[in-house]
Amino acid sequence: MYEAEALLAWAGEQNPGLWVSHVKTAARAAGTIAKHCGMDEHRCYAMGLMHDIGRYEGKNALRHAIAGYDLMMSKGWGKAAAVCLTHSFPLADIKAYIGKNDCSKTDTQRIIHLLGEIEYDDEIRLIQLCDAISLPNHVTVMEKRLIEVAIRHGVESTVIQKWRRFLELKDLFDKKCGQNIYSFFQVEISANLFSNPPLQ
Repeated sequence: MYEAEALLAWAGEQNPGLWVSHVKTAARAAGTIAKHCGMDEHRCYAMGLMHDIGRYEGKNALRHAIAGYDLMMSKGWGKAAAVCLTHSFPLADIKAYIGKNDCSKTDTQRIIHLLGEIEYDDEIRLIQLCDAISLPNHVTVMEKRLIEVAIRHGVESTVIQKWRRFLELKDLFDKKCGQNIYSFFQVEISANLFSNPPLQ
């Protein structure tokens, strides 16, 4: 866990930005949900910190998934590498990526191959879920986060399938936890949704 925190601090120095706050929120959410459904909260927290680590390279889109994968593999962190590669792919299909493919042809083929090889388990699914409910400063309802991403990056033809899969992930962890996962973050979600807009 401490290694992950140190690596994120380094990555944030290489490329400062809101992405660092986002991954901290996602990591906190992952640890909290993991604790309530019998998973290793510290391990899930650490993987949440690492899911966007490929952004250390600078402003990038799909490239950050393979950059993070390669960085994690260089450290021997195979599971964290899988999380980096899959966190944007609740559907294991490169065509479902929302955003620009800024990868080389070689790296694009690597991503396609790896998506076919990596077995999705509950740790991978949890980070996908937490990525989809985490804004830079707080956990939010999934629909708000998905729309925010769509506004920034546009949508692809697979967007409905992808959104449906994200909703299925929430249902999965609601069942595993025996309650609505939003209840763990009720104060921050309510504060965000019902706060007054800033005066112009």
